[in-house]
Amino acid sequence: MSSSKRRGFTLIELLVVIAIIGVLIALLLPAVQAAREAARRSQCTNNLKQIGLALHNYHSTNEVFPMGSSRAPTPAGPPNWQWWGDWSAQAMLLPYLEQQPLFSAANFSLTAMGPDPAHRTNDTVVNTRLAGFLCPSDGNAGRNYTNSYYASAGTTTHRYHDVDFTGVFGRNFSYGIRDITDGTSNTVAFSESLIARPTGQRTRSHSVVNVTQLQIPEVNRQSDMWSMVPMGTAPPGPTVTGYLQACVDKLKSGTPANDIKGNQGERWAWGETGMTIFHTLVPPNSKQFAFGSCRDDCAGCSPDAAVFTNAQSNHPGGVNVLMADGSVRFIKDTITWSTWWSLGTKANGETVSADQY
Repeated sequence: MSSSKRRGFTLIELLVVIAIIGVLIALLLPAVQAAREAARRSQCTNNLKQIGLALHNYHSTNEVFPMGSSRAPTPAGPPNWQWWGDWSAQAMLLPYLEQQPLFSAANFSLTAMGPDPAHRTNDTVVNTRLAGFLCPSDGNAGRNYTNSYYASAGTTTHRYHDVDFTGVFGRNFSYGIRDITDGTSNTVAFSESLIARPTGQRTRSHSVVNVTQLQIPEVNRQSDMWSMVPMGTAPPGPTVTGYLQACVDKLKSGTPANDIKGNQGERWAWGETGMTIFHTLVPPNSKQFAFGSCRDDCAGCSPDAAVFTNAQSNHPGGVNVLMADGSVRFIKDTITWSTWWSLGTKANGETVSADQY
């Protein structure tokens, strides 16, 4: 009789197999993550395309785009309450986004948000989560707050109503294609930005900074901006840079929590900077000025009425942007300051070529 011996793995062989498996996993995981992010970015792009279609259908009906912020006509409380919790462009677009029942359920004679108890009438509408307003690449989108997409106020930092805005959307102003003399394909209409984490969970890029005792100038027309800021590829001059840097310093200073709020993008129905309106001042995903919104007039307040609200995303390298012609483009983080400002203004006479961004 012959006997045979069964040979097992040696320890070295086992370690080699484990190492090979580890290398394969290390190679596969980034590819899987990249594929998932590509799908999420595609969905985000589609969300903006749907908003673009809705904008143009609205324009076909009304010959203008909706207001970025429209106040309720009949406040139930003190008169100034009608300025708090204005309705957003998204709310006006609901019928064109296959959300007619939700639009019909809203009472637009009352505010969307605010201290006025009567606005509770609109709670069901305002608190409804709509997938079309949430970027799937943002893990915070839809958890507590419900808006990822922001209408462009351009370079206008003025927080009050009845002021002509350089962007496509303003407060109590409706602009149409006839007003976009720079060309609809060269003018930003909407961009994405990151939604805040739940209140109290502060992060650099999601935070709202409240900078008190800082008089940020209310820059309106683009000519005023150019007089303050040198043109070219460099960041803004000392004046504007100082205001932006004060926002960053406040965030890094370890200030008490009541000066830092984490509720950017709180509700899609709320027509305000920091909620549904942004500025094309700081280039997308800026590492130098890495904050979501900055407000200078009210410590502890939410980002509504912020003077700076920045475009941000979790997409590698840039953000998705809806142009006024309805097309969606990916704007790189490396875009120059002056090009970003030019894309934000609708009628300043700039010529911007596609290879600039």
